[in-house]
Amino acid sequence: MTPSAAFVRWSPPVLEPRSAPLHAALFCAAGFAGLALAPMPVLARVEKEAQVASPLSPQAQAQFHVLAGEMAAGRHLPEAAAEEFLKALKFAADPALAARATAFALAAKRDDLALQASQQWLVVEPSSMDAREVIALMSLKGGNVAEAKIQCEAIVKGHPGGEGDGYRHVALLLSQEKSTAQPALALMKTLAAEKPQSAAAQRALALLAFRFDDIATTEKAAREALRIAPMERESTLLLVAALVKRGDLAAADQAINPLLEGKNTTDLRLGYAKLLIDANQRVAAKEQINVVLKADPKSADAHMAMGLLLLDERQPDQAEPHFTALIENPDRKGDAAYYLGRIAEIRKQPGTALAWYEKVTSGTQVLDSFIRRARVLALLKRMPEARQLLGALREQYPPLNSRLLATEGELLTQDNALIEALSLYDVALKEQPDDAELLYARSLLHERMNRFELAEADLRALITANADDARALNALGYMLTMHTTRFDEAGKLIAKAYELEPSDPAILDSLGWVRFKQGKPAEALPLLQKAHDIFPDAEVAAHLGEVLWALGEKDKARNLLEAASREDSSNRVLRDTVQRLLTTP
Repeated sequence: MTPSAAFVRWSPPVLEPRSAPLHAALFCAAGFAGLALAPMPVLARVEKEAQVASPLSPQAQAQFHVLAGEMAAGRHLPEAAAEEFLKALKFAADPALAARATAFALAAKRDDLALQASQQWLVVEPSSMDAREVIALMSLKGGNVAEAKIQCEAIVKGHPGGEGDGYRHVALLLSQEKSTAQPALALMKTLAAEKPQSAAAQRALALLAFRFDDIATTEKAAREALRIAPMERESTLLLVAALVKRGDLAAADQAINPLLEGKNTTDLRLGYAKLLIDANQRVAAKEQINVVLKADPKSADAHMAMGLLLLDERQPDQAEPHFTALIENPDRKGDAAYYLGRIAEIRKQPGTALAWYEKVTSGTQVLDSFIRRARVLALLKRMPEARQLLGALREQYPPLNSRLLATEGELLTQDNALIEALSLYDVALKEQPDDAELLYARSLLHERMNRFELAEADLRALITANADDARALNALGYMLTMHTTRFDEAGKLIAKAYELEPSDPAILDSLGWVRFKQGKPAEALPLLQKAHDIFPDAEVAAHLGEVLWALGEKDKARNLLEAASREDSSNRVLRDTVQRLLTTP
């Protein structure tokens, strides 16, 4: 299935341009006032002409390039900004300029430029751990493992928290890039092997391996850490995490029980519950949360955890009391109101949902509550208010511009204002032609308008820019499955997405459906069943019901489809499947 553009992972740009009153004063003093609106080529010509007429002092040249960098930043040109700040560094050994050059190079996805900038940063600020982090990551991505190792060793040695925190810092750093999982693990193994009696090094290896889903290495390294330092809490939790991941709950309980025998085990039990939830062991997770609630009926963390778990299982009636219990808690009332709003939406009570969202003034869901308010306003046929709210958010949060435009386009699409939505995307993409969020949103709209070639072109552009874009790979594969007979091509695209995100229910559904279309219902069944277990969506239920029917499990298919129809009778795919299978003689 293709996930909605509004519910995909989103990351803001690395760094936005900052206001710089001091810089502005220096520009005026240097005679650069009035150039702030000049095009970048004009600035380059001005610099060259100024040098010919009268060579600029180093200070003036630094100021010139800082101005050019700020202009590029203001125009959302991170690569040009990075280059200008790097030029400024030649005339002013300023760590802040180096940091800024590095940040913009990362935002531009220019690994070579980021490496160059971070190396310059380390020259002007030899104590900078941030510079070493970037050098390590960029070196590892570029295949220079030796340089990455040098930087990681320096981070461990120089960490203000000591060697133990240093190893953990390195593990978390190396876990940021999935594309470098193998060399990162090899590097961490080398670091651990060089300190065979360091529990911290083994623990860091276990942590990194767990982040990369290498459960065998996680378990081995965690056990070695516990051999060196028995009963150490974090090593025990990593071992427990590995055991839970491979489904050995008895061994996991045995490993963690000694830690649970002491006092003040609330955080530990809730941490264990989270591990169980991540491994889809929900019954065991509820048992741990209930133990906490029995000991402390007012535990805010336990109520939040149980409420979220039940809401995720689509049990709003059972989840509601847990959020209601938090509505007077000053630290949790914002999040509680947000989730009570979500429950009202599930119950198709948009007015009640809007009232709850308007109460969200604090907590982690403030921004999402504004976006949900816009969605609810659209449902209430108050589209001008919805668009005005999204426009105000764009002005207040420029880094969210593409996400908010994608949301506005989706609301217009839902309101059948397809041409207006398309115009919005086209205008936005003229200014930001490579914006992934907007390209993806427009591809969904093109598909909705039966413009499959244009939808494919947008998705191909995303994949060209990022061959590991699981969302785009899955969306293209699913579209080809639904609208063409290019099932083999679709299967390869979705299979790659599955390699990147093996637990994503949308990808599991797509892979199961394309296997069914390829005439392999037996292969499709476990994939669709897993997708439905994680996310019992109407479309997933329709696909699972279809496969069960094809495999002769007609009673099971009938029960599933009828239950899904009672839950969501408006889904077109489900409605068509029910009519074809259950009502056709």
